[in-house]
Amino acid sequence: MKQLSKTEVAILSGKTLFPNKIKTIDELGKTENVIKKSTNKKLGKKVTKGKYKGFPIFTVTLEERATCPRSCFHWSTCYGNNMPFATRYAANDELLERMESELSILQNKYPNGFLVRLHVLGDFYSYAYVTRWAKWLSDFPALHVYGYTANQPDAKLNSERQIALAIKSLRDNTGRFAVRFSGNFQDSFAANSFDNDEAKQSVNDKQSFICPVQTDKASDCGSCALCWQANKPVVFLTH
Repeated sequence: MKQLSKTEVAILSGKTLFPNKIKTIDELGKTENVIKKSTNKKLGKKVTKGKYKGFPIFTVTLEERATCPRSCFHWSTCYGNNMPFATRYAANDELLERMESELSILQNKYPNGFLVRLHVLGDFYSYAYVTRWAKWLSDFPALHVYGYTANQPDAKLNSERQIALAIKSLRDNTGRFAVRFSGNFQDSFAANSFDNDEAKQSVNDKQSFICPVQTDKASDCGSCALCWQANKPVVFLTH
């Protein structure tokens, strides 16, 4: 029998290809944070346009696949497969307590607002995790969130559907939780791939827009702002 590759094992087991890059809270360095200031060239360090202008950008990275719905279109082709140096934080109660502590510090440091990108890798892994973000949005008025999820409101699995509906409720009722549904053609606030014919047609019909950063119309997410402002699906040229 042919031996499975490391990538195949990771896909089948629902884990990252780089388990040595997973950290628990006990393994954090003295000055290390889970909610990190963005150093990503594509994201940018702060928002320079739109309603969140001036907000610093922060990121959270969890373990891909382990926190993602198996129904995700990119389950096997996750871009985490090509990120051997990214630190992933193990999703557990200790992580949530640490994140709450860090958000409290950010609230005091940036009372006028800050933006958290969820998630560089990983996804909303439970209903309880989404409700924790609801609590934090209530506790920390400076907190604003944007990102994407592969959980779908019409998912076959009840657990995925429950997560997605909680995200949608939080998005619709707070105005500070701009999380788009990836691979969804029924929601106006979605994110899709140009590989899909329906997405291409949507762009041609001007019902969606192609990510301006990928077409060099914006230098980074912070200077674009459409993903958290435009009530229109975004289409990405590459995953």
